[in-house]
Amino acid sequence: MGNEEKASTEKAGHVDTDALMQELGQFRKFHVLNYCLLGVVPFVLAHYAINYVFLAADVDYRCVVPECESANSTVYSPSWLQGALGGGARERRCSSKAPVDAELPCEAGAFSEQLRPCDHWLYASSDTIVAEFDMACQEWKRTLVGTIHNVGMLVSLPIIGYISDRWGRKRALVLSCTLVGAIGSLKAFSVSYEMYVVVEFLETVAGASAFPAAYILTIELLGQDKRVLTTAFLGIMLVIGGLSFALLAKAFPYFRTFILVAYPPSLLFLSYIYFLPESIRWLLSKGRREEALEIVLKAAKMNNVTLSDETMRQLTTVEEKVKIDDKKESVEEGGLWVQVLRSPIIMTRLAICSWWWITCTFVFYGLAINSVSLAGDKYTNYMLVVSVEVIAVVTNALVLDRIGRKTTLLIAYLVCGFSCVAIAFVPTAMSWLTTLLYLVGKVAITQAFSGIYMYTSELFPTHARHSLLGFCSMVGRVGSIVAPQMPLLAIYIEWLPSVLFGATALVAGGLMLTTPETLNTRLPDTIKEAECIAAQPRDNKQHSSSGVIPDAQATSKF
Repeated sequence: MGNEEKASTEKAGHVDTDALMQELGQFRKFHVLNYCLLGVVPFVLAHYAINYVFLAADVDYRCVVPECESANSTVYSPSWLQGALGGGARERRCSSKAPVDAELPCEAGAFSEQLRPCDHWLYASSDTIVAEFDMACQEWKRTLVGTIHNVGMLVSLPIIGYISDRWGRKRALVLSCTLVGAIGSLKAFSVSYEMYVVVEFLETVAGASAFPAAYILTIELLGQDKRVLTTAFLGIMLVIGGLSFALLAKAFPYFRTFILVAYPPSLLFLSYIYFLPESIRWLLSKGRREEALEIVLKAAKMNNVTLSDETMRQLTTVEEKVKIDDKKESVEEGGLWVQVLRSPIIMTRLAICSWWWITCTFVFYGLAINSVSLAGDKYTNYMLVVSVEVIAVVTNALVLDRIGRKTTLLIAYLVCGFSCVAIAFVPTAMSWLTTLLYLVGKVAITQAFSGIYMYTSELFPTHARHSLLGFCSMVGRVGSIVAPQMPLLAIYIEWLPSVLFGATALVAGGLMLTTPETLNTRLPDTIKEAECIAAQPRDNKQHSSSGVIPDAQATSKF
């Protein structure tokens, strides 16, 4: 057997997935239908991601003065109130003064200067869990809801990531989207604070991985030149969902009503079992060619395209040698994480990506949570902060495919870092400059967060992509766990949160210099291909039909 014939035989059965996706087209009927189905996911999830900023929002409350009113009084601001409360902000909410003479009416305004702790409180609004579960003067309970929510994400991501890589993207997506609606609805029936936070945790464990699953499905549906479009599309859907969330929260301010309106529709994702196809890339990476072929033929028919003879041969021909070699390789390399642990390049890359995710979640959620504390209507402020994210999404769509992933993300991290640090040095009288720097930082970190999803997914191989992306996102939740506590830190050191936001972003920008550029490279299918990304040719025309990446052991990039 000649060398050429032998090489052909060894490669028999290999499917060039990027070439296959190009043949199927990019924006035809099959793709548009799946775009619409997958676009609903981020839109709906935006209503759940950080809804605790409204459902667990602070409300005005004051002490009940027993000598002057009953415990069930409904008059929040009687004429004698100013004389009966303490001087400081916290003292006015958590302590009161007793009348000098119990026989004199409170309207006389004769109160002692001695403060006493409150036993009962009167709330200006009963819309949030603060009033519902009597959480006055227990600020830690309110902020703990956001932390518990993000701890749930920490637990969820590796579980759903494993399900996705083991049993399929579609199953992971449907399972996560459906459970978040079913479990989240139970919060409306909470009878105590403890029950509420337990359900909050379980809801997040079930549903936190729905967006990564939708993202992975979407990028694996397209060729390499359309990944930026995928990120922009899903980012726009998140923004629209965020605006819808704020409007819905304003229309239904009582937290139980909001939950019953927003959560049950997620049960409709069960229908995706019938309407949404599995990832062709995932099926091929698992050797399930018959199922992949069925979806490919259906897509070709819907898109009115004819597949080449070479593509059909790759999809239908499996040489015995390839089967034997695949089995041998599987036995030698062992499980997924064994392969990862054996690769210093992937392990280092995994650590760096994890810090990027910590930075994105810490700064992104920290700035979003603080937005409702800005002056003005909290719903309008939230919508403003969400709206500026469009700038980041559009900017990414314009520059990621032009100047590259690394440069774009490096600039985003640096702009965010310097903007957040600068906030600490702005004089109090220049509140407009603080707001401007705040919005610039929010745009920059949104640009980084949007781009890091795509960049991270391009750095890891197909058969481990969701698991490793899930691991990075899981570790990154350390940032979102800490972020809800920043308002508490600001009570003691007002400038420190913004400096922490900026410092983490600047470190992330520095680490961006250590990884390879992925612009115009095909998605790697194996650990070895992922290690050699830096050696891939950048010109699409230079890619071989087999999709094999040239060997390059010496590389300075992780």
